[in-house]
Amino acid sequence: MLFAVLPLFAWGQTAPAWTQDAYREASYPAAEWYTGFVRDHLKASANAGVALKALERDAQNQLAESIIVNIEGATQVENASTRIQNGKQSAEQITTDYRQAVRTATAATTVKSEVKSWHDPASGALYAFAAVRRSDLSAYYQKQINNDLNKVDVALGTAEQLVAAGKKMSAFRQCSTAKTTLDGITYYQDLLTAVDAASDENALQQERFAELQRTLNQKLITLEQSTFVYIDCKYEYKSYKDDAFSEDPGILCDIITQALSENDCSVVEDPAEADYELTLTAYTTQRSDGKGQYGIISYYANVKGSLYNRLTKKKTVDFAILNDPDAYAAGKSAQDAATKAFKLPALKEKVLEKVLPRIKN
Repeated sequence: MLFAVLPLFAWGQTAPAWTQDAYREASYPAAEWYTGFVRDHLKASANAGVALKALERDAQNQLAESIIVNIEGATQVENASTRIQNGKQSAEQITTDYRQAVRTATAATTVKSEVKSWHDPASGALYAFAAVRRSDLSAYYQKQINNDLNKVDVALGTAEQLVAAGKKMSAFRQCSTAKTTLDGITYYQDLLTAVDAASDENALQQERFAELQRTLNQKLITLEQSTFVYIDCKYEYKSYKDDAFSEDPGILCDIITQALSENDCSVVEDPAEADYELTLTAYTTQRSDGKGQYGIISYYANVKGSLYNRLTKKKTVDFAILNDPDAYAAGKSAQDAATKAFKLPALKEKVLEKVLPRIKN
């Protein structure tokens, strides 16, 4: 978030007026300003400039907390002076003691802040003060709400273009990102309400927000698993030695169908309804026949495949996984070994690596 920081370092014996409670209360009335004020004592051998910068951040954090408290609705707030002892050093900080437990938000955005700090060399005292006008915050939060609503509008338009280009998964991701942006707008609306109790529906843009929310939610529902894939599974026989099965076992097809469903695709039975046609041809190769020194029967699970984009009428990928060292298994029989090989997670991942990037584009 953007900070317009106006630091003021005053070195000398005369304390600035803002270090006095009465001056701050008169010059920065709570009805118009949010403020944060902290004090500390310079530790031995510490650098005063570095210490003041740290104290300025503390003052800004305290200012931010006061905005968050308005959002959370604390019922009883009391200013208190707290002395913290650390070895021989002690520090006094003006804090706000929240008698009611308040759920803490991570941060509050402040803009056009005045940040002032001062070090008294004689006593070692350090002071820091931060202040921001409520009206400046109100204008900033209204701008942020409008900017983020515009981002959601643009994202929905982009999603429509992606759908028209057959990139439904990309459109879904676009809408998911837009939903994160939209959800964050409620935070700015809460902040705006906190700093300006007179904020109306127009300032909060509640009607526009609700309409975009309805549109976005419907789009997400429509796009979820809306990428349709038709799978044409085949089995190819090679020779007596290499054929572990006498008929198509259908193992690979079931595995890839399940894997595509888990990756936001819908597998359809009619190719005319599909966005993509995936052709898979499975076959086996004998790796060892069990007659050797160790008597091991093992087979490779092989697959040839292609992916066809029905919208563009183009084949997007051709691939072959043949005698892959990660795609074989041993078993009591040829059928047992080949069955294990086709069920290997590595084979499924190799197929998905070929086709998913093309589908998810």
